[in-house]
Amino acid sequence: MSEMVERVAEALWDANSAQWKDENWPRSEFVRLARAAIEAMREPTDAMLRARHNIGHNETDAMIADIFRAMIDAALNPT
Repeated sequence: MSEMVERVAEALWDANSAQWKDENWPRSEFVRLARAAIEAMREPTDAMLRARHNIGHNETDAMIADIFRAMIDAALNPT
């Protein structure tokens, strides 16, 4: 499992009430949810692409989107 999937799973685990932290919601379910959440973020929104202008780089939206997708792919895959 990747470090980022583990971080998100841990955050989901911590954010949920104690009633979910039992045999009905095993830790592996939070890992599955974490992967789904990260995968849903793979395509940057228009607002995310516009935000790049705040840092003063001249890359195109397509270049930024490619970089962002590569970073999300790396977050989903163990090193």
